[in-house]
Amino acid sequence: LKEVSQHTNSHEATFEQICEYAKQQLEIIHKWASEMVAFKSLSCNDQKALLTSSAPEILVFSICCFSVQNKCGPDNLLLDKALVISRTNRQFEAAIRNIVSFIIDTIVDPLKEILSDRYELSRLRRIILFNATAKTTHQILNDGKEVKSIRRTEHLLLQKYTDTVPGRMGELMLLLPPLTIAGNLFVEHLHLEKLVGDTFDNLVAAELLLAMGNG
Repeated sequence: LKEVSQHTNSHEATFEQICEYAKQQLEIIHKWASEMVAFKSLSCNDQKALLTSSAPEILVFSICCFSVQNKCGPDNLLLDKALVISRTNRQFEAAIRNIVSFIIDTIVDPLKEILSDRYELSRLRRIILFNATAKTTHQILNDGKEVKSIRRTEHLLLQKYTDTVPGRMGELMLLLPPLTIAGNLFVEHLHLEKLVGDTFDNLVAAELLLAMGNG
């Protein structure tokens, strides 16, 4: 595949396109989480808290994984195969360009070196989701112990899978701190906080009503 920076059909995403992309991804994240037995066993309050807290990180992680898998150019993040966010794009303020640079340097480039497979990336997403100690969740979870137990299981599964390669588990876990920073900055500077909150409020409420109707 050619790098997106050399692809004639690629173009810079506008603010509106990024917001629409984020909304679609939030719905995908909700659907993905809702298909997990462990997630569905939690209360609606805990589901919404975990989704709202982890969504910024999972959103950025998804962009990074897609960029790596599709051999995106060295200065770009790939939203879809023809839509990029560039660290050189002057339509965005310097702060946003700096965030894009941070994401590329601390997450995309290491992912290219690590060459993670789908199983590892899936386990990492689950570890991000089931974070009972995040600043925005640890005080409002009804069953923080259960969430910690689920996350511990995900850690153990990833550790067992990577045991044959010394240091690989450490390399993967080192992606989490910059993901937390990048997720929060991405959502804050693109003013997506309300979108995240409203999307999960609506999706979880709709799911609850559906369950009540079927009961």
